Amino acid sequence: MDYIEVSAKTIADAVAKGTEQLKADGKVVTDTKVLEQPSSGFLGIGRRDALVRLYFEEAPLTEKVAFAAEQAAANVQATAQTKVAEAKTAVSEASEFVQEKVADAKSTAVEVAEAAQQKFNEVAEAAQQKAGEVSELAQQKFGEVKEQAAELADKAQQHLGEAADAAQAKIANVKAQAKDVAVDVKDTVADTLADAKETAEDAATTVAAAVKPQREPVSKEEQMVIADKGKQFLQDMFSKMGLSVQIEKMMTAEKITFQIHGEELGILIGKHGQTLDAIQYLTNLVANKEVAGHCHIVVDVENYRSRREETLVNLAKRLASKVKRNRQKISLEPMSAFERKIIHLTLQNEVHIVTDSEGEEPYRHVVIAYKR
Repeated sequence: MDYIEVSAKTIADAVAKGTEQLKADGKVVTDTKVLEQPSSGFLGIGRRDALVRLYFEEAPLTEKVAFAAEQAAANVQATAQTKVAEAKTAVSEASEFVQEKVADAKSTAVEVAEAAQQKFNEVAEAAQQKAGEVSELAQQKFGEVKEQAAELADKAQQHLGEAADAAQAKIANVKAQAKDVAVDVKDTVADTLADAKETAEDAATTVAAAVKPQREPVSKEEQMVIADKGKQFLQDMFSKMGLSVQIEKMMTAEKITFQIHGEELGILIGKHGQTLDAIQYLTNLVANKEVAGHCHIVVDVENYRSRREETLVNLAKRLASKVKRNRQKISLEPMSAFERKIIHLTLQNEVHIVTDSEGEEPYRHVVIAYKR
């Protein structure tokens, strides 16, 4: 089985880091193994990161398509954010331009007024000094200055109008550019979503074409062969483990069940039945190999599976009642696909309750939420 080894400060960080790396390469994690526990050392000396080994396999085509769609959506979002940032920059530049033009117009008007006032003061002072001698000349100069002031005022007003027109034109141009950017972004999103939909449809068609028809039910003779191979495999494995067990075989048309009896068999169950699920998986592979048909094999230890199912059903109902009271969702611990299915089926008809699976294997778990 292929694997990679990843190190980080904690085991969780190492698993997350390796999972993201494999996901980017189109792989999925099938199992994890801790090679080295993290250590902080003494006063920072001898610190050691956690080292984990991640076993992986090729991701299903549907997951690859989903990952490609996520990447496309991320690219579209990045493009949209860039376009919006450009539009904001253009608007900011237009605002600065308007402010500069208004400031220039105000400055020009103030300078014109000050110049006119200064000129008027000069003429008035000269007229007062020579009032007796040049009364008529003073009146004439005053008229000329007044006309000049009026002309300067007209020019200032004209400059202010031109600046305002230029500012309005700049704002209109920026608005038009922003509208074009919005249209481009919208078209880009629509095109990308259309491409993603077409890719998903093609992938679905490919997957449907690649799915093999379901095998025909096995005959009684083939089922006996499968049962004998499965029982022999279990006996050999338990013998090498040094375990003394009794294997009870039960057969129906749909499946073969091996019930294991003995003392101190907790090692065969593992945490939440993970070891037992692995043994069942290997038994199915070995027993159904080189057989035309296929018959499902269930491996159980002292009726653990029925007890575990009853525990999960009671847990689901109890947590659903809590969600109804508090109206706050509850996340369960990571479970296998079979155990998650038990939770979903138990609560599928529960009023005001909805369930969903979140996360990636091996941390995928059930979330129970309130529904109005």
